[in-house]
Amino acid sequence: MNNLGINGPLTFGWRRKMRAADEFSSVFRFRCSHGKGGLDVLVAPNDLPHARLGMIVPRKVIATAVTRNRIKRLLRETFRLHQQEIAGLDVVARVRGRLTDVDLSRTFLASLRKCASCARCRRADAAAMTQDPSTEPL
Repeated sequence: MNNLGINGPLTFGWRRKMRAADEFSSVFRFRCSHGKGGLDVLVAPNDLPHARLGMIVPRKVIATAVTRNRIKRLLRETFRLHQQEIAGLDVVARVRGRLTDVDLSRTFLASLRKCASCARCRRADAAAMTQDPSTEPL
């Protein structure tokens, strides 16, 4: 498997991961989020042809490394299977509490879809405002 994430449509490689603090900050600044249960999902457009995922699983919330890694694996797998639906978006998943495996995947997917539609609407509104000179303030 190619570690660049360009081998196929359902891969999760190096290019699909958010790492830098600036990338996370841009998602937090966009303020398109949905939280339910013990999981918050934040989304922002990224001007790339593919979606990227960033995860925040704090040690204070999930004490053991085994459990933290399992949560990250489940989030990555759910993201990988549904990444074509959300192409062009950066996604940050922030864990705030314990969830079962099934609840984690369902909550993540539901929040992801809700945030993706919000981000696309806001991006379309912003594009319309920049193209329509009649909406500019006097």
